[in-house]
Amino acid sequence: MDEQTVARYWDKNASSWTKGVRAGYDIYRDHVNNPAFFEILPDLKRKTVLDVGCGEGYNTRLFSDLGAYVTGVDISSNMIEAAKEHEQRHGRGINYIVTSGTDLSMFDDASFDVVLSTMALMDIPDYNGCIREISRVTKPNGYFQFSIVHPCSMTRAWKWLGDDAHPKQYMRISNYFSLMKPEKEVEISEWYFSGVDAEIRNNAIKFRVPDLPNTQ
Repeated sequence: MDEQTVARYWDKNASSWTKGVRAGYDIYRDHVNNPAFFEILPDLKRKTVLDVGCGEGYNTRLFSDLGAYVTGVDISSNMIEAAKEHEQRHGRGINYIVTSGTDLSMFDDASFDVVLSTMALMDIPDYNGCIREISRVTKPNGYFQFSIVHPCSMTRAWKWLGDDAHPKQYMRISNYFSLMKPEKEVEISEWYFSGVDAEIRNNAIKFRVPDLPNTQ
């Protein structure tokens, strides 16, 4: 799996994702992930902040509202286009750039007081390269905070189990510490925001996301 493939999938997801997020369908972000994430943030007022994997800019805008000078980067050009379109209509002074978290070469060393990433790093094939770049652009004594899907949901043997009527009754999780390659190098998950009404979910364009199992 390479970054260009990941970018293509998220480019295709961008329109449905943006509509859903801005309609308030990402309930787990709003009521679970973000409250925990924002509770432990440092004071961002007048800090230079980089948001890695910013998507269409939902959390990027929230960081800006806390008084930060924010730059958002994402590998999906369609996601960045949506973020820029929102910025043009509701200007916060956010700078958006199409690039991978593994290539922050447009930024000098020690450029940012704070680097943040919410639910994105697990979708980056070269995780180690991304962390190296984040380390490079973060100021000495700077701050890096991220959230990801729990690794127990990304093992090589992870699978929903059930029957034809109820295909998702049980979740199999095993080989948590395995260093073996996954049985299939690439599998595609198809899903939509699960916290919304079934009618909305059934009629929505599903997201198709490459699974990048934790094999390190």
